[in-house]
Amino acid sequence: ALRRELQAVRTHRAAHRSRRQDAPIPVVALVGYTNAGKSTLLNTMTDAGVLAEDKLFATLDPTTRKVRLPGGNLEVLFSDTVGFIQKLPTQLVAAFRATLEEIASASVVLHVLDVSADNAPAQCAAVLQVLEELGVQDLPLVTAWNKIDACADSAAVRALAASRADTVAISGATGEGLAQLMAAVSGKLAESMVEMEVLLPYSAGALLDEVHKMGKVSSTAYTEQGTRLTARVPRCLISKLQPYYSDSDGGSSTAGSTI
Repeated sequence: ALRRELQAVRTHRAAHRSRRQDAPIPVVALVGYTNAGKSTLLNTMTDAGVLAEDKLFATLDPTTRKVRLPGGNLEVLFSDTVGFIQKLPTQLVAAFRATLEEIASASVVLHVLDVSADNAPAQCAAVLQVLEELGVQDLPLVTAWNKIDACADSAAVRALAASRADTVAISGATGEGLAQLMAAVSGKLAESMVEMEVLLPYSAGALLDEVHKMGKVSSTAYTEQGTRLTARVPRCLISKLQPYYSDSDGGSSTAGSTI
């Protein structure tokens, strides 16, 4: 029964990814050991009403919600995924990993770790191992040390998190640290942007609006053929801009890119 449910999740998520390709928006994939508090964190950020309970595989069907990042107009999708566990039964390994295909299309991976757990280091290692096995270990990563409110010495944990790169101490239950977490995610998204020079026909006004909304435009020129611009854009826009790639001689081409 669990295997069939996992397959249904895989099909469901594939359909969602297909629809998002038509209207690209950066995706932040929440990953973590089971019971790390990912669903609670998503609830707090978006009031999504996702099932949040202390139970193995409580979130089999990942839930995705749109969140507007602070300090701008950029909207991103935060996508919850099934919780990781150690020593998964062999017959479920392939199906379980298939539900995590969502991660490969993410712009940023948000690793939620229950820092109050006695075996937190082992849980962290297990998650990082799965990410490596999925081939997504090089995606931009932000780590949220969750359940800081349940730690015996929360001040020491906060200080340790502050000393580590791309690590934020938070509480998904109380909302502590969420502003810093959102800022860290926003920073990672900015770092992962790719510079492209494109020549957009005037008929592609909607795409031009997306570039301005989601990217950072450094130069714009209006020509007889259309709008030539250089911009840093999130990876989710690359495939839509690729046909309008502009070469250094002033023409357009579909054969190259500045990636």
